[in-house]
Amino acid sequence: MSMIGEYLRVTAAELDRAIQDPDWAWDLVEEVHDTEEEEEETESAPVDRRHFSTYKTWDLLRFLLARAECPVNVVHGEEPFAEDEDWGYGPPRYLRPERVRLAAEALRATSYDQLISGVDP
Repeated sequence: MSMIGEYLRVTAAELDRAIQDPDWAWDLVEEVHDTEEEEEETESAPVDRRHFSTYKTWDLLRFLLARAECPVNVVHGEEPFAEDEDWGYGPPRYLRPERVRLAAEALRATSYDQLISGVDP
């Protein structure tokens, strides 16, 4: 058994509802995951997908982003919700829209070469 990083892109309204109603959030996650799993056969464009998994590379991404001094914890999220629930390895975490914006700006300014500089495969 191993940890797998999974992420769901939601609207600000969906995030607010998820924070207020974690059971609804769990149902949304399952619905989106199941729908996109079925749609995989039609090969929808990645930009249109709402569910994303880093599989087992989440810790490598965490390591590289920490070295690049990314100001946002995009791998683990920053704020927990559903704290009384365990969705696999603790409660789910999220980023507010302004933190996503900050992360996008930081990542846009960081080249691939900067991320892997000094790292041996």
